[in-house]
Amino acid sequence: MPSPAPSRLLVVKLSSLGDVVHTLPLIEALRHGGGPELHLAWAVRKAFAPLVLGNPHVSAVHVLEEKSLRATLAFGKTLKEERFDTALDPQGLFVSGLLALLSGAPRRIGLDKNREGNKLFLTDARIASTHRAHQVEKLAAFCDVLGYPRLAPRVQTYLAGDAPREKTWVGCIIGASTPDKTWPLERWKSLIAALEGRGLTPVLLGGPGAEAEAAAQVASAGCLNLAGKTKLPELAKTVAQCGVVIGADTGPLHLAVAVGTPVVGLYGVTDPARTGPGWGPAPAVVLDFVEKEAPPESRRPRHGTIPDALARIPAEAVLDAVERLLT
Repeated sequence: MPSPAPSRLLVVKLSSLGDVVHTLPLIEALRHGGGPELHLAWAVRKAFAPLVLGNPHVSAVHVLEEKSLRATLAFGKTLKEERFDTALDPQGLFVSGLLALLSGAPRRIGLDKNREGNKLFLTDARIASTHRAHQVEKLAAFCDVLGYPRLAPRVQTYLAGDAPREKTWVGCIIGASTPDKTWPLERWKSLIAALEGRGLTPVLLGGPGAEAEAAAQVASAGCLNLAGKTKLPELAKTVAQCGVVIGADTGPLHLAVAVGTPVVGLYGVTDPARTGPGWGPAPAVVLDFVEKEAPPESRRPRHGTIPDALARIPAEAVLDAVERLLT
């Protein structure tokens, strides 16, 4: 006998930036499938809540303020008060599974292969997660289990804002979460000079600390240096204004995809088929110069292959990709 359709549905996707962004198409599909009467809630960590707040498809946002066990248990009690009948765990980790259990939802759906004992918290661990497919496509399988139709990813207009696109702005995401995903600063300097020589405005983007310091090293008089100066909502609006955004496999690059901006993805560490930028409605170019030495299908998250993989991408190749996307 098929399970009844949910009426109070919780999605537990706590972090990180890229993972939260990849969940946005699923949220829209859940709203489409469940209709306006579905109570659709999202549990997320405080750092990423600004991207979720204001989402027109979400009925309620529950924010986990701290990472401590005490805070997590207290958060679970808060979730239980909401009387969810179904919880989805697309995160697949210990904490996300624990919160799904603590929510009191009698049906808890998650990934078939997961980490940190996550499967122990689930009642229905059937979402295929190890095959070579994009994360956005894998998450769409939650719709299949619920009997909802899948939706093709659309532009997240609530994040994009109303400002017009500046075709001459080229977003440059300086830095990444790990050193092997970082394009060398000398490459950025060469590219920025070439962009300015063509009348384009490099918009430097990145987080505070090391990324902001790196951006300061490559910035020139013709740059708009916003690295370390934008919070997540402002970052989303900024990448939405750009004509093109360039970056490695990072959260800000996928945020640009979500708001419909064409992107140039610098790859070589991760598999573009799994986490590439081609999942959105706008065109994307992937540059990968180590496909022979490190076949993309053999790459795994958190297991680096060639340390200088991104350094092998020349500035000329990136410039050519930018020009193709702008024409």
